Amino acid sequence: MHKPFPAASLLAATFAAALLQPAMAAESTAVSTAVELAPLAVADLYIKTIINQDEASVAKLNAYLRPTRLAGHQSAEYASYSALKAADAQFPTQTGKLIADLFPADMRTAVTPAAELLAANVIAAKNGAACQATKADPVTVQNGMQTAAVSFECQVVKVPVAWATAAQQLAKSGCKVEQCKDGLQKIAATYTSSPKQTWRAVFAVSREKNSEAWRNDFARETFDEIWEYL
Repeated sequence: MHKPFPAASLLAATFAAALLQPAMAAESTAVSTAVELAPLAVADLYIKTIINQDEASVAKLNAYLRPTRLAGHQSAEYASYSALKAADAQFPTQTGKLIADLFPADMRTAVTPAAELLAANVIAAKNGAACQATKADPVTVQNGMQTAAVSFECQVVKVPVAWATAAQQLAKSGCKVEQCKDGLQKIAATYTSSPKQTWRAVFAVSREKNSEAWRNDFARETFDEIWEYL
């Protein structure tokens, strides 16, 4: 009997620690004003930080958010580039084990390299998604909070069957060890050879005062859906 495979929610959580949630920061007596950026530009920095893990965007987003975060007694840094890359490095091994564990115990060692290849191709496809913020709706104000909804879209690989489902189906197929290895390799290959699809979504940023940064402290939740496209 096969256990349910923990796909999108578990895998998205792999990167949660790299995006530092609100925490008490060291005391700061000086409060700087955030550099002015339009909601569209801010949303683009979040996208390139969380989806693409672009180093320059991580640094720019951290610098932009820092004054507002410190004023709110939060940690100075929103995201850690080194932690994001560490999570990337761990993904093939950790997720490869989840995939290999779908197969009978006596073949897990043999299928692990192919499972890790599949996981490596999945994370590369996620990081390689071509994304951009496209339109910001007019700012709305409610209870003193300004909010801007920003539309964005990503070009993401469109595989015949998502990797989690495909791996489960293969594991349940009764394949022999060489067939299973070959099957995982073929699934992995779809992530480098398939056409693209467009994922469209909306990302909201808010601020309380004009002098504060546009922000979304729970931004990762918006982007978790990308795993459903992989």
